[in-house]
Amino acid sequence: MVYQVKQGDVTEEQWEEMKKIARENVCPDCGADLQIHTNPEKGTIEVGCLNREHHGYMERETYTQAFRRGVEVHPAIRDRIEKKMILPGGQPVEVALAMIQTRFPRADMDEPSAALFLWDCVRLDLDPLLGEIFPVSFKTTAKDGTKKVVVQPLISEDGWLSLAARACPDEWAGPPRTMRLEEYLQTQDAYKGKTYDEVKEIAKEIKKDLCDNPEAYVWVAVGHRKDQDDVATYGWYKTSESKKKDKEGKEYELSTPARDLPGNQARVRAIKRWVRETFPEAKAKMKEMTATWMERAGDVRDIQNVIEAEYHIVTEEPPKLSEKTGAATSEKVGVRTPKTRAQATKSENTPATETKSLDEAVEGEGFNIDLTWLKESQKALNWTDDTMLTFIVSQYKVSDTSVTGALNKLTREQAEDFTKQINSRVEKQPGLFE
Repeated sequence: MVYQVKQGDVTEEQWEEMKKIARENVCPDCGADLQIHTNPEKGTIEVGCLNREHHGYMERETYTQAFRRGVEVHPAIRDRIEKKMILPGGQPVEVALAMIQTRFPRADMDEPSAALFLWDCVRLDLDPLLGEIFPVSFKTTAKDGTKKVVVQPLISEDGWLSLAARACPDEWAGPPRTMRLEEYLQTQDAYKGKTYDEVKEIAKEIKKDLCDNPEAYVWVAVGHRKDQDDVATYGWYKTSESKKKDKEGKEYELSTPARDLPGNQARVRAIKRWVRETFPEAKAKMKEMTATWMERAGDVRDIQNVIEAEYHIVTEEPPKLSEKTGAATSEKVGVRTPKTRAQATKSENTPATETKSLDEAVEGEGFNIDLTWLKESQKALNWTDDTMLTFIVSQYKVSDTSVTGALNKLTREQAEDFTKQINSRVEKQPGLFE
């Protein structure tokens, strides 16, 4: 499966997105260049490997990326790269500040804010001149009328991958391959026999669970550390993110790269989340920096919103905002833990077969799940077996062709979380347990 759009429905933004994908990625299976081509059978324009058995894309690595990720490159190439860099300490401070202000004129940084941004770059070992990190400026006014510029650093996709590679050089096995959610599902054994239309409907249910928007752009990043299994993570972009309201309450739309290339934004977010899940060493450093940035933002809501949107994936809990701005605006998917009406029962000393037959319970690593409860929950949620299987596969990164088979692969902690999540959804249904 490849990225595809109906021939008569291709917009300029989608065309630019396909060109960007082809330019920056290669086939993860054979390493071939991606091609934009027509598919007469489906009446679509597609970007992907010409071999239809190959799925997804993988970043086309440059010499600069390879060098920053610890790969040995030719000395002449290395010298050329180092001449472009500010880090590590290769330039006097005043020269480095001037280079930053010249490189990012739209940020409109004064010298103190540029110096603070440079210090953040040093702490993270990310180089702004290599596109690993860049500044966004906010002009603020204090209560006493003092005006100042606050610079919020944003880490690019390349910066996140460089963070992971340098944090764990012995575990780095390259960037993840990326694909749309629909393409990812078709690589899973449970869905290989389904038509694309059926997969799209299943994908909508997953999108609703992920971000409460079945029409969101959702991408999957799949990769691994050395000698470990693949980890799949999800990134999404909702078109509502680019819509704002003015003082009169009228809605208007911001023109941003994310809005113009929403699929690419979802792809980048999937990669960032993949780094967080696969390389906790990089996550630890980012948690410390995020706390620093939230403190620096003070009670400026716009800066807090940017930090929350970009970095909530590295925090265990939503950042605490000031009383003036209210509660944090997002939460981590799947962390609610209300009182449950059923649970994954511990079974270290009491095998599940002593209390239930094999047809009545799923037994795993130190737990068993009541299948009667599970069937009743599915009925209450109006979930088919396919929907339940999709939920388990996407939430807990296990793969199987049946619900019971997938549940058997969960750890006890995952099983407990699973029962809590299902109970939470059931309890929200009207007219239940009354």
